[in-house]
Amino acid sequence: MNDDFKLKNIFDKYRENKNSHVYLVETNCIEQAVQDIKNLFIMINKFVENDVEQLILNNTLPTMYIIEPKLQEIVTEDIENLIAKLQQIPVITKENYFIISEAERLNKKSGNQMLKIIEEPETDMIGFFVCNSAENVMPTISSRTQLITLTYDIEKTFDDKLLENAKDYLNSVHSCDSIIFNKKYVDLYKDIKSFSNFIEAVIFQEKKYINSQKNSDIICKENQILKKLYEVLSKVNSNCNINLLMDKFVLEVSRLK
Repeated sequence: MNDDFKLKNIFDKYRENKNSHVYLVETNCIEQAVQDIKNLFIMINKFVENDVEQLILNNTLPTMYIIEPKLQEIVTEDIENLIAKLQQIPVITKENYFIISEAERLNKKSGNQMLKIIEEPETDMIGFFVCNSAENVMPTISSRTQLITLTYDIEKTFDDKLLENAKDYLNSVHSCDSIIFNKKYVDLYKDIKSFSNFIEAVIFQEKKYINSQKNSDIICKENQILKKLYEVLSKVNSNCNINLLMDKFVLEVSRLK
């Protein structure tokens, strides 16, 4: 079963009201899996009024909650806040949604706090624990969720010129407070397919940069940039205004300094 079919299968079961409400996703690329899960939420809400798609892509949907580790673990306070929100009646959408990224980093207390929500949800809810290794997720979580695997081709090759441009772009992002340089690359890769390929190359170079770092503060910041790049990639493929998208990306990165 390919990965697109796995997510489509969840969607079909949702429409038949036969879906599990909490999943454990094992993947070799957490960032891409999170984006695909968000795309699933978009599919589920395709015919809902309001601009739900943009709210999901911008992480501003009031009923969607994404939890990520802070430094080395998922902190208890974030889980407590998540549980409180999941107990509220959903607005705009029929269900509340949550994604816990790097679920291996749940500590014992946080994991135990999630059990009641998994076993006895107070509202309609669909949730995903996303991890690199299901074996490293707390057994109390893994035994109560439906496991699916999403495997991505992360060994994509890029030509030397594209990689050079991607590296130059990243250098500009890291060192420049202006958004002027964006136009050069938007003009260079004019169609959606070529610009999408360019952003994938930028992501490739950003991962290399992160792997070369040893300072935890730098790694933390660069992981935030990497997350924003995956969000950019998702929006590029949804036919948005690329000029505005890239200007917004640079401005958001500048605030991380």
